[in-house]
Amino acid sequence: MTKNLAMAALLVVGWVGAAACQSASDQPPAYGNCTPPPDGGKCTSPVTGGASSGGGDDGSTPSCTVTGGSVTCNECAESGCCSEISTCEADATCASLLSCEDACTANGAPASCSTACAGQYPTAVSQLQQITSCITSRCTAACDQSGVGDPCESGSPACVAGLSCNGLWCSKSCARSSDCTGIGPDGNSIHGLPNACAVGPSGDLCAPECSSSVDCESFPGTYCTSTLTVEATTVSVCASLPDASAD
Repeated sequence: MTKNLAMAALLVVGWVGAAACQSASDQPPAYGNCTPPPDGGKCTSPVTGGASSGGGDDGSTPSCTVTGGSVTCNECAESGCCSEISTCEADATCASLLSCEDACTANGAPASCSTACAGQYPTAVSQLQQITSCITSRCTAACDQSGVGDPCESGSPACVAGLSCNGLWCSKSCARSSDCTGIGPDGNSIHGLPNACAVGPSGDLCAPECSSSVDCESFPGTYCTSTLTVEATTVSVCASLPDASAD
């Protein structure tokens, strides 16, 4: 299993925790001066979903709304794994495990948090494994991809066609910020963050936007830095410090 697909299978915890199951290179360039704010934590993947409607008790096939990954990955989970998701959500213990895991994901907690959840609801672990196994077996092609602003590794073929990995995220040269649309919901990255075409010393490149350095935790060595877009508007993006020795 590739790293990206493994991440997608793990993210299902965040997806279904609030899913609506209805009747069914190298370091990026510095973009200017930056003083890292004194905040910490991890990036969190936004999780949204509607309220449950209906239930499929009449024998109809349930349908699900899943968010948190790329659009194509979400759609695959919705169409291919909703039965497993619905079964888990219908069980109080499994639903509690999902809620516990979702809290770990939202708070950027270490792996020990998920282990503690499993220990608290051991009888539901197998149901959760059925969901992740379904994502792994049915959604490889849909989930094993990274768009603009999504984490990547140098040398990995994870970025979608037309993008390259700068060692931290998938990017490309751009002429306008609309060139930097991601594959996540609403054209954002899978972290729910928009991207900008940022003016840099080595050319104009797509970079993930941020509101604080918390949003840049998935890209080690970067901080939330104020810069200009090609449209001459001020924007904050994740970037390395101009001076690598800066605190």
